[in-house]
Amino acid sequence: MPPSRRTFLKGIGAISLAPALSNCSDSSDSGPASQATAIPPRPMPSANFDFPIVTELPFAHGVASGDPLHDRVIIWTRVTEEESSAPALPVKWQVATDPDMVNIVASGTQDALPDHDWTVKVDVVGLAPATTYYYQFSALGGLTSIIGRTRTAPDRDVSAVRIAVVACSSYWSSHWSGYGHLANRNDIDLVAHCGDYIYEFVDEDETVRARRDIDDINYVDYRDWLNLEEVRRRYALYRSDPNLLRAHQQHPWTIVWDNHDISVNFGNELDDSSVDASVQTTTLNDTTRAFYEWTPTRPVRADGSGEFVLVEDGSYPLPADPLKIYRKLDYGPMADIFCVDTQLYLPSRERPGVVADNTHLEAGNSLFSRPQYEWLTEAMLASQQQGKRWRLLINQTWITSDLTRWADYPEERQQLFEFLRGDNAAAQRVYNNIVVSGDMHGNWGSDLVEIDRPGYRSGGIAANPRNGSTPENAAAGFFRDTTANTAVDNARAASVGVEFAPTSMGRGGFDEIIANSSPDSTAEQQVAASRTTERALLNATPACQFAEPAPEGLLDPR
Repeated sequence: MPPSRRTFLKGIGAISLAPALSNCSDSSDSGPASQATAIPPRPMPSANFDFPIVTELPFAHGVASGDPLHDRVIIWTRVTEEESSAPALPVKWQVATDPDMVNIVASGTQDALPDHDWTVKVDVVGLAPATTYYYQFSALGGLTSIIGRTRTAPDRDVSAVRIAVVACSSYWSSHWSGYGHLANRNDIDLVAHCGDYIYEFVDEDETVRARRDIDDINYVDYRDWLNLEEVRRRYALYRSDPNLLRAHQQHPWTIVWDNHDISVNFGNELDDSSVDASVQTTTLNDTTRAFYEWTPTRPVRADGSGEFVLVEDGSYPLPADPLKIYRKLDYGPMADIFCVDTQLYLPSRERPGVVADNTHLEAGNSLFSRPQYEWLTEAMLASQQQGKRWRLLINQTWITSDLTRWADYPEERQQLFEFLRGDNAAAQRVYNNIVVSGDMHGNWGSDLVEIDRPGYRSGGIAANPRNGSTPENAAAGFFRDTTANTAVDNARAASVGVEFAPTSMGRGGFDEIIANSSPDSTAEQQVAASRTTERALLNATPACQFAEPAPEGLLDPR
């Protein structure tokens, strides 16, 4: 009998950097490994090979999967060689129902090409809904990748969908134990990343680690990128982390970009380097191109409809427009998952030629731009009318606070909330909306309601009795201890849903502000200062129901 999913996870945890699990055929779609042809020795990089890798060549950045639908999923890998052995490298892929890769249900071959930075992305079709699958790649005479695990979306009602939410992951700021914990979980259907999956520069207050311990601002893996090749290399740096490798190996992901992912303006927070910033050639098309190459993201059509480009023949799924990313994942009657873009239409010199269309507003600017706004609102209303139980938005930054970029877009925020309250063509309220947002670098919970909404009231403020992840972080944060409702008054009826923001995957926030304002303070004093700030935030923001941006990253970088 094949091993269970739990047995698979336990085994992978012990051999997370092994090239593959045992009993995997390298020469046929099925059958025992003894039938395989002779496999050549794995190439060994020379001492001069200075490129971020984590497992053995040629699949030195592991595997990944993402954007699952009920009958298909994207699987990903990259072929890495010290010197390219051919202009195109055939890569075989297989998908099985068991971790031993015996019961093969789909297979094919795709060429790894330099034009795609040697990445391989396959839209695997013909799969069963709500089903766990295992997948593997092989190339160069039968050399195999590690085995990945993925899961398709349901098309019928299920008892639960469990989604892990992460944001703001800085390689230099943390050892990413959080990714390791995700990799050890056996009950996650999807990992959602809310943006800033990669960063372009090192934070001066978070120099926790450096590749090969080279903390030199002139070194390519410790400074801002200069061109497309260096953007691609940054993804390689991130995917050289064993915790991130395992988190991608174990679960399908859905990812949106934010400002750091697609930045084109050179800059560093560390001391000035000798690098001539004028030689930077990075464009928005470069950063978005690398995003699509290095993440298991399903491309969408160029028409702004949010509909997917579906590839049926196993060829590389190219984006019709690399600047389009908003899309929806259908998780059956349980949920629709919306991935939005609140970055691309910001008025900024970083995005020449990208102009937001605000003609859907009577006044004010648009952060969504009209095509995305209409796609989102129409799709959320349709989701409600179809009887979907939940609507989940993967969003880049906290929408219910004026501490974020949404402070400059109150008209669009209000129009969105009014639409969800029933100000739409169907005169129908859209219920059960959850927004998960990045960018806040702390733990937050909030109602989805405008600032100073008439008639809205929140309850009292109390200290959280639970502690944070470090001994110093006692009574971690504040929360509302009542609903403010009475027997005749629903004080929070104006809220159209709830919003949660997870802490960052290493990048600092309040910890830096507090530590920099009192550099000689103790960890306990920094936590006390954080408590004061948290209470003040809840007093100033009625919609906020929980806040805990304590300086845990500074206290415990691992």
